Amino acid sequence: MWKKSKMADPTAAGQGGIRKRSKVPGVMITQYTEELPEGVSTPDFSRKPIALTIKEGKLAVFKARVLGTPYPKISWSRANGEIFFHPQTCQQKYDEESEEHTIEFPKVAPEDADTYKCFATNEHGRAVCTVQLNVIEVGFNKNKELQRQQGEEPLEFRKILKKRNPDGTREEKPMEPEEKVWEILLSADKKDYEGICVEYGITNFRGMLKRLSQMKIEKEKEVAQFVSHISTLKHIEVNEDDCATIEIDMDLKDPSSKVFLYKDGVMVPFTKELGDELKHSLNQIGKKYIFSIKKLGAEDAGLYSVDVEGVNIFSTDFKVPQVEFAVKIQEVKAVEREDAVFQCVLTAPMTEIKWLGKSAPLCNGEKHEIIVSEDKLIHKLIVKDCMALDGGIYAAVAGIKSCNAWLIVESDKDPAGKGKKSARKGTVAGGGNDEELMRIAKEQQEKYKKEMEEQLALAKKAQGRLRLARKGPAAPQRRQPAVVLLLEEVEVEVVEEMMMAQVVQEVVVLETEVGELVGELGGELGVELIVAQEVEQEVELEVEEQVEQVEQATEREAMVLEGKEDEEGGKRKKRVRDGPLVAETVVDPGVHFHAGLSDCNAIMGEPVQIECKLSSDNCEGLWYKDGEEIKTSDALTISKEGSFHRLKIHKTTEEMAGTYRFEADGRKTEAVVVVEDPPRFNADDIEEFKAIVTVKKGQKATFKLPYMGREPIKVQWYLDGEELSEETHIKIENNEGCGRLLLNKLHRKDSGEIRVKLKNEFGSIEAHSQLVVLDKPTPPLGPLEIVEASSSAIEFKWRAPKDAGGCKIDNYIMERQQVGRNTWKKLGPIGPEAKYRDVDVDHGRRYCYRLRVETEMGFSEMMETEDVQAGTKAYAGPPTAPKVTSAFKNCINLTWTPPSVTGGTSILGYNMEKRKKGSNLWGPANPPEEMIRGKSFGVKDVTEGLEYEFRVSAINDSGAGEFSIPSEFVFARDPKKPPGKVNDLKVTDSSYTTLTLAWTHPKDIQGVEDEAKGYYIEIRPAESPEWEGCNANAVTGTAYTVKGLKSMAMYWVRVKAMNEGGNGEPQDLNNYILAMPPPVRPRFTDIKIKSFMVVRAGNSTRFNINFEASPWPEVSWLKDGVPVSKRVTISNAEGASQLLIPSAERSDTGIYTIMVKNIVGQESFSIEIRVTDEPKPVGPVELDENVPGTVTVSWAASPDEKRDDRLHYMVTKRDSVKPSWVTVADRIFNNKFTACNIMPGREYQFRVYAKNDMGASKHSSSSKWSIASKKVKFSVDLPESKVCNLERSPKFLLPLKKHCAPQGYECHMSCAVRGEPTPHITWLRNNLSLNTNTNYLISNTCGVCSMLILRVGPKDTGEYKVIAENGLGRAECSTNLLVRE
Repeated sequence: MWKKSKMADPTAAGQGGIRKRSKVPGVMITQYTEELPEGVSTPDFSRKPIALTIKEGKLAVFKARVLGTPYPKISWSRANGEIFFHPQTCQQKYDEESEEHTIEFPKVAPEDADTYKCFATNEHGRAVCTVQLNVIEVGFNKNKELQRQQGEEPLEFRKILKKRNPDGTREEKPMEPEEKVWEILLSADKKDYEGICVEYGITNFRGMLKRLSQMKIEKEKEVAQFVSHISTLKHIEVNEDDCATIEIDMDLKDPSSKVFLYKDGVMVPFTKELGDELKHSLNQIGKKYIFSIKKLGAEDAGLYSVDVEGVNIFSTDFKVPQVEFAVKIQEVKAVEREDAVFQCVLTAPMTEIKWLGKSAPLCNGEKHEIIVSEDKLIHKLIVKDCMALDGGIYAAVAGIKSCNAWLIVESDKDPAGKGKKSARKGTVAGGGNDEELMRIAKEQQEKYKKEMEEQLALAKKAQGRLRLARKGPAAPQRRQPAVVLLLEEVEVEVVEEMMMAQVVQEVVVLETEVGELVGELGGELGVELIVAQEVEQEVELEVEEQVEQVEQATEREAMVLEGKEDEEGGKRKKRVRDGPLVAETVVDPGVHFHAGLSDCNAIMGEPVQIECKLSSDNCEGLWYKDGEEIKTSDALTISKEGSFHRLKIHKTTEEMAGTYRFEADGRKTEAVVVVEDPPRFNADDIEEFKAIVTVKKGQKATFKLPYMGREPIKVQWYLDGEELSEETHIKIENNEGCGRLLLNKLHRKDSGEIRVKLKNEFGSIEAHSQLVVLDKPTPPLGPLEIVEASSSAIEFKWRAPKDAGGCKIDNYIMERQQVGRNTWKKLGPIGPEAKYRDVDVDHGRRYCYRLRVETEMGFSEMMETEDVQAGTKAYAGPPTAPKVTSAFKNCINLTWTPPSVTGGTSILGYNMEKRKKGSNLWGPANPPEEMIRGKSFGVKDVTEGLEYEFRVSAINDSGAGEFSIPSEFVFARDPKKPPGKVNDLKVTDSSYTTLTLAWTHPKDIQGVEDEAKGYYIEIRPAESPEWEGCNANAVTGTAYTVKGLKSMAMYWVRVKAMNEGGNGEPQDLNNYILAMPPPVRPRFTDIKIKSFMVVRAGNSTRFNINFEASPWPEVSWLKDGVPVSKRVTISNAEGASQLLIPSAERSDTGIYTIMVKNIVGQESFSIEIRVTDEPKPVGPVELDENVPGTVTVSWAASPDEKRDDRLHYMVTKRDSVKPSWVTVADRIFNNKFTACNIMPGREYQFRVYAKNDMGASKHSSSSKWSIASKKVKFSVDLPESKVCNLERSPKFLLPLKKHCAPQGYECHMSCAVRGEPTPHITWLRNNLSLNTNTNYLISNTCGVCSMLILRVGPKDTGEYKVIAENGLGRAECSTNLLVRE
């Protein structure tokens, strides 16, 4: 019976609620009332369900644990639709032992994928959490595809692919199979076409190629609209760091074009920063686009597509095989010129895996060899002839799983090969135990076969259901109207071909699935041939029936077109096959193998056996070795036991290696027997070698052990784990078949374990022995432990020597000296026990003893003891301060620890005294005649309400000793109640390592909660379930600073109050806290920061900037908008950053920007750094007279003018009257200057300098220039006076030139004009007069009109015009000024 789940929302009917967060992230709690009654609580989750991504058909389970008083009720809901509970689809359960509520989906289906909610509800509130269920669809759903195709009209796949939203993105829906296969083919290589067609059931290969070529032409036209060139298209690859990448090299016509990433037709969000937390990211390096998928999982499988502005550029199908590493590769240590082997075992067979060496892909070649076992489970990588450069990290990648390990290449320690290139060794490093790997691989193979058997059983059940369905009513005929409309446009033959191709395609998919299962499992698992034949017959019957239905529909549709359908609605008699398509006979599958032969490795001289199992007990067979038949002989035995056939080799030799084959009834199986000869020892030799070797100091020891095995064999000797090498006192001999170690001049420290290790290409073996070197013992160890020091005897103990020299202690030799005398008295050997009782003592005397050890190797050095006094009164020391265990109004119980100094005798008892607070008098707490025998005492003689302290003294044979430190004051009253919770717990300050808390005292409720005396603070890291105490002693204040936190770590904090009654309940902070200061937006703290810096080429430059930000920000530097080069050194410290250019070059000129970013915000600052040098001088200087009274100075540009946009020129002048040089013009940005006021009769000379930010260059001088003055003799010759008319209209002799000046610099404009009378000059900018503007210096000297702009700015850009006017006319001249930044 189907059952619907119902979800009741208590707040839905208008009931108000207070929302609060749970301690468990992701859980929201709604409290129905403002205050909860005592003893009740709202529901909460102690464990919330975990999101699942699971394959279709698997078991999916969500588990949750809840708490609350009263215990809440659990209910489930989903976002889309309702949950239908049924034993076969969904069940809700509760486990009383584990207190877990579960919802189970026995066989999860794609329609079960959704967002689920779990509600925990009681009468005081409700808790809710959400969880996601993702279902991975497996295989091709044929029935769904048939229903879709029958309900739709045929569409062009390319039109389907073009469905886009207005902004160029695809429609948010999963891709249909047709879309997916065509998008894969458009980006696939030609060599992969056949495999794709087989996978998706495309049978008309020629038609596919024709349509694909047309679609490619259309795609190229669309791509050309946005992309000018595509050079590299790399399909998805999995790297060793569990990250998959898609790489594309393309040149976009518009760099701002939008790039989209889709998975199975659904847009995938990605970030352009690799460090971001998003799963998908895009890293653009120039024209290269690299998409990355991090934290790979099974859910990442699918078709990934890259689109640019709505046009598909590239698609790649990412398949995730269900495989993991049963055995991962391990670290390998190899000696130079050795071969190194990495090997791993997979859980499922794979033809090949990806090997990486130092992040570079590896393949078979001279340096590397990749080996795959026959069952495709064991994969090996052999690094040949290892050198130091081959060391590093090697990785194996299988599907989305990877593992890595180090290859450590050690230098050859052979002293004979120093300075020479050593020969290649035949040994192999690494590899491990091959037998163990074979065992693990066999287990995985059996597990994999079992899974395949289950899938085959499911396939057989599906065939049975197909057979039953065929006996039922015939399937409904196809829709007629759509076919009729289609036949009006195309011929009947075309429709028939399309429908036939559709049916064949569906059948091919079925044949492929069944054929793969039977092909993979039939030979290995011994599946009977009759199963495969039955499946084939069912496929043929299905093909026949569907083809027949298509023919009927085609003929009926043709009759509709021709008008030949009969009046009964076109019903035709169904054709009936006279007999079965395949004769219903049972074919005898014959004999086959249930288990074949397996390859094995045999040890030289040991027996080996191979066997196989047939399906029949009554079948004989033949054995072959390397193609030649073999029979039972002295060397081997062939036997048969039921269905098992065995071949046993009694004693393996080299000749026994080869390929063995067993044949029976036309079936055969093979196995390879490899003969290995690893190092090994004889059992008797091992027993003899294990015997302990004992020698005396200075003697020698010899270890000898014969061995067997194929040469070369590397023999290594070890002493206590340290390898031995040839030295003056160590000699190692390795003769043929025997290893010998000789140790000379041995010392006691040479004792230890002797180990010999033998290794060749087939394996290694070890043997162990023990070396004991005998020597004199060391002295006994002190200090003495005095057992008794009375007037009649002194008894004491000591410790045995640290090293007895490897021998048994025979005796201790003791001597005694009375303090004050010079003689020693021999007390003789006292036996091997480390204690002595001296009864020959005088009362009050002090004695000193000295001891030495006697063994068979001799005597040790002396040990002299401290003085011991006999019979003197020695009082016991003070006990520890009494500790109050409990206090009542009529009794106070105390306890203490005995004194460490007993006075040489045992403690007989104790005396206790008490004192009231404020008094100086101590009184006895116990009767004087009755000492306290134990180490605890209850004082009953107390007055209620008074405060007391206590002290205690120890009593020995000498009497009562010194009193202890007084105890703490304690009230004589009944125990207090523990305090309540603290109030107003809050965080007042925090940093990266500290946290400051504050709170108020808990309430004092008489008889329920007493006053608090102190507080304990506890913290718990978010990843740990255990609380840790911060203070060992209770703090009395209401504030505390927790130290030693981890930066940016998450912590839970609580505070407990305490008093004499115990600890109260803890008070937790409402939310977790992060170990960080209060958030601060980044800002720069320097008051004045340079924004421009000039650096001489070749010098180093350094720029420091200080800032503040919290939490710690990310600091990055850019040069002209891109990351700085590796030449630039960036140093970041807390609150500061430094940019250093070690040796500046002109290419380092640019704008450097620092960006400081954290979670609060970001701030940036830019500085322009100009790298330049002193400019080179200008070329030759020439002088011309274009206007009378003026000289035009021109020169060739400095070579640095093109490289330095701030370079300008300065002109100086000297005449014959004034010998000093005078600057006549500066900041000239062209190569000409007109000097005015040139006086006739004087010689002039000019110099031109090139200047920039670093200074001026050397000058370039002109030749001397002069205008001769004409001196004529004065005479008066008055001619006839004639009227001379000099009036003329204005005319520009030299017009204005176009100017381009840098911002912030001067700009000088000049022109020459003549006219009589002298014309009036007007300057205009953008048709506005400048004559009255004080920002422009305007002059008119002898017809030379000039204007100087002191500081050019953006507002000065525009058209400048000069107008010259007089009574006879008007002239104009204009130019443009461009201001560059």
